[in-house]
Amino acid sequence: MNEKFTYSLRIGICPDFYAEEKFYDLLKFCKSAQIDDVQFFLNMEEVNQGHLSLEKSKEWLHMIQKYKPQLEEGGISVSLNPWTTVLHADRGRTLSEGQNFTTMADYNGRKADAVACPLDQKFQDYIKAIYGLYAELHFAVIWIEDDFRLHNHPPLEWGGCFCELHKREFAKRIGKEVDMESFLAGILSQGDPHPYRKVWLDTARDTMCGFAALLGEAVHEISPHTRVGLMSSGPEVHCVEGRDWKGIFTGLSGDTMPLNRPHLPAYAEASPRQYALDFQKTTKLSAAMTKGQAQLWPELDNFPHTTFSKSHRFTRLEIESALAVGADGITMNLFDMMGNGINEEQKYEELLGKAKPYLNGVTKLHLKGSEERGVCVMYSSNSSYTIHTDGTRSLSAIQPWETFWAEYLSAFGIANRYCDDSSLTGEMIAVSGQYFRNLEPGEITRMFSDNVLLLEGEAVETLVDMGLGNLLGITSCEWYPANTGKHSYEQVVTEQRFQNLPHARISAQTMGETGDYLKIEYTNESHQTLSVLKAPDGSAAGAGVVCITDRAVILPYGHMRDRHNFLLNPVRQEILKSLILSMKEVRQPVIIENCPYVTVNHFSREEQQVLLLSNYATDDFENVKLDLPFPVQDVLEVSREDGTLVSLKFEKREGGIRLPVMLEHMTTRCIVLES
Repeated sequence: MNEKFTYSLRIGICPDFYAEEKFYDLLKFCKSAQIDDVQFFLNMEEVNQGHLSLEKSKEWLHMIQKYKPQLEEGGISVSLNPWTTVLHADRGRTLSEGQNFTTMADYNGRKADAVACPLDQKFQDYIKAIYGLYAELHFAVIWIEDDFRLHNHPPLEWGGCFCELHKREFAKRIGKEVDMESFLAGILSQGDPHPYRKVWLDTARDTMCGFAALLGEAVHEISPHTRVGLMSSGPEVHCVEGRDWKGIFTGLSGDTMPLNRPHLPAYAEASPRQYALDFQKTTKLSAAMTKGQAQLWPELDNFPHTTFSKSHRFTRLEIESALAVGADGITMNLFDMMGNGINEEQKYEELLGKAKPYLNGVTKLHLKGSEERGVCVMYSSNSSYTIHTDGTRSLSAIQPWETFWAEYLSAFGIANRYCDDSSLTGEMIAVSGQYFRNLEPGEITRMFSDNVLLLEGEAVETLVDMGLGNLLGITSCEWYPANTGKHSYEQVVTEQRFQNLPHARISAQTMGETGDYLKIEYTNESHQTLSVLKAPDGSAAGAGVVCITDRAVILPYGHMRDRHNFLLNPVRQEILKSLILSMKEVRQPVIIENCPYVTVNHFSREEQQVLLLSNYATDDFENVKLDLPFPVQDVLEVSREDGTLVSLKFEKREGGIRLPVMLEHMTTRCIVLES
């Protein structure tokens, strides 16, 4: 276990461009910024020349070999970050003379000029030889970039590969040759998945697991102790190529500890509020899919690598956000990759030096994803096998969407965690998208009998389509598209006041966002309608939020993907909180009151509860109120100044505590509660 937070700096120094000067700038920066590991780029980004020959690769490696001992003597480990395996995109690059690799192709038959197919034997021989060359320098880590994928290789259409090698593999598994238009139509056909879907996903899965094993073996045959780390990108798009996370980490890691670099979802500075939602969708789900088998060092990038792209404050917020997935380090791409090396004028050493004590203090708590508690947001890494499509001619049609509740609950300050165990009991479970299609009817029935569920519209529609609407007393449902005039606002119909408003109204119109309303017809079973949807003239369109006694809460919206801010409303926040706190028969989550976009990560130990409070708002919040499902005798926090645990005053209140502290905007605070 690490006792300190690792700074791993990614840096580009070119052999033929002031290398000596750049190295001494690097050495100086590492000392002042408290860098623990340096990843040397090789053949990177703007100076990338496609698939380098072994001779050209040796020029880079000779340079690194010259400087490696001086870093190691200073206690800094040295790693290698080759910029490519198959290549991210052509970008005008072509195969060099003698590189007769089969390149990737899309379903329209277009072939890449340089992006190689990992099934090609000549490419496999080349990549094994070059990774063996890398291994001779016995780096701490050799990183595999996120071009380790079959999708997203411009100028090809999204989703691959459909080269001749893959076509032969498809035909072998099908038992006959099939033209690619028919094959694609089968993959994307509506209704129950066509057998071609499984052929496509299994082939992609096996391709990448085999490729991972080849890379891992190439390194470990020469340097058994060198770790092979993997950058991952959007977990939902990895589902579209049937990613087998365990198989890939097993292949890459050999006998070493797997190491994953999940993407932090902001290459350039974004709204911190939007970052909060994207973090749940991307980084948190990526971490969950590794199932605790990999050490996590998320990726901080700020392309095009200046403070015009990302401020210091946002950069530190991103670094601190990594703590929420139990990361004990971070990889940092702060400077450009053209060979300029360290730019002292950007003053990153000040930022990193000030942040390190706090990061070390939290790391000493050894937070683990397996300890996290809260509402269980269900996901499956196999959802692309089961999802029903809308007939769109794009492989993105089999991309699952199961992250809504993680984003929504987090923005409302309600602790939650991802989970793929459908046998849970006594929990509050949240389901979105078509997750239920991964389960058998009996499993779904048991889930409802043993837990309380939060459901959005697509989850409800899926249940009805599977013939299981009776579990919720639902007879039918129908989508009302947004902004058609059939519904424009939602109104509370109980006497309970939310935000102290009588019969509060909430907008149901969208502005450049996504989200439709699902009109649901219920039987007369025991349920409570808290709100109704109304048309502009006040006429009722259908039920809004419905609570089915001891069984479920339904939020009847769906078809939401990247933007659904119209649902983020303090009235809805209060409704959801009141319903959750009323469900006493299941485990309750920690909730922070009235702090929009302050997320709560709750890590539970036997006599200690750790809360990471992350303020993604641009407001500060004073006198924080926490609803807690456990008693508290003492409160400590990790000092943001020196990382030590210091005592914190608190006041007990009904259902929780009040902390007389300031939650400063775009920062985190780590609170330790002792019972």
